[in-house]
Amino acid sequence: MTAPTTPRRIKIVHLVTSLEVGGAQHNMLLGLPRLDPKRYEHILVSIMDRMQMEGQFRELGIKVHSLGLSRKTDLAVTLRLRNLLKQIRPDILHTYLLHGNILGRLVGRLVGVPTIIGSELTIGQAKFFGRLATKLTNPLTDAVEVNSETGGIAIAADLGVPSEKIEVVLPGLDLEAFSDVENRFEIRTELGIESNNHLVLYVGRLRPVKGGEYGIKSFAKAVGAQPELRMALVGEGEQRNYLEKLVSDLGMNEKITFLGARNDLPDVLSAADSVLMPSLTEGFPRVAIEAMAASKPVIATRVGGTPEAIIDGETGILVESKDVAGMAAAIIRIASDPELQFRLGAAARVRTENHYSAPSYVTRLDEMYQRWAPAPSNLADVTI
Repeated sequence: MTAPTTPRRIKIVHLVTSLEVGGAQHNMLLGLPRLDPKRYEHILVSIMDRMQMEGQFRELGIKVHSLGLSRKTDLAVTLRLRNLLKQIRPDILHTYLLHGNILGRLVGRLVGVPTIIGSELTIGQAKFFGRLATKLTNPLTDAVEVNSETGGIAIAADLGVPSEKIEVVLPGLDLEAFSDVENRFEIRTELGIESNNHLVLYVGRLRPVKGGEYGIKSFAKAVGAQPELRMALVGEGEQRNYLEKLVSDLGMNEKITFLGARNDLPDVLSAADSVLMPSLTEGFPRVAIEAMAASKPVIATRVGGTPEAIIDGETGILVESKDVAGMAAAIIRIASDPELQFRLGAAARVRTENHYSAPSYVTRLDEMYQRWAPAPSNLADVTI
């Protein structure tokens, strides 16, 4: 007698460029362990050998592989991915970031993965050849995930992705991690911040696209009006030496501190009084909702998906990209008005609770996978 079929789990391979600290990696760390383990099996594959976050995924029970890419001339990485996919036989291949998208689409189709979901989590950052490769391989995907409505409009217009393939999955946070953090005094003491100092925090990679030089210049301009201001930058990147020299040239060494990479962002955010995001372009800024979850007013540039997260005058202040004078004025405005600072921060926290909680994100992710999973008949193991 044949027993009822037992549906097996949907097997998803998540292919990412690296496991360095980044927004895509944090989204996976938040979402994958929270999806129903009776319904899904996740395997995380990093193309490069940069694996800083590997331990965090393994601790949560996520299988992790590295293709070991360490140099651009290692073309055998294609064969290693092909062999791994043939061994795992995933139902869905979900690809992230430029290299993950391109390599995954080509190899995934060659080995016959039933469903390929790409992702476009940035806007306007890819260079010419990256955009061309993305545009040429987008037809190989069944769906393309974006993290903002603005991102969906952008890929439809710039990359020709059909609207029926676009999946808007707003990101989420573990809001409890940003609630009732009690280390504000300790962190401020560590940084040498006095009670009368207003601490402006920058969080992000030190790359040109993040606009760090404009943020530093705007802070230096604001200090002219409010000498008690202080600034700290969290992050690493290729611009660090340049930005450190800029700070020195502006005579801001006593007022601006570089903290490097930190793994205690909720604590560092608790020590801040406002957060500055001077980006030249953004997809959907995770840092913005992290700051909002910590009840901090955000001063940000009106680029990409940022206005979807930050409501100007309600949860933060938006200015134009590269507008040093505008950013400086916003810093001064918030620093000189504690009531405004509190009102914006409180409204920001409420907005994250309403729109960017972990359960909301996981629900959106689950719905996307259910829409694009292979037919149930292909996901059942028959037992006798």
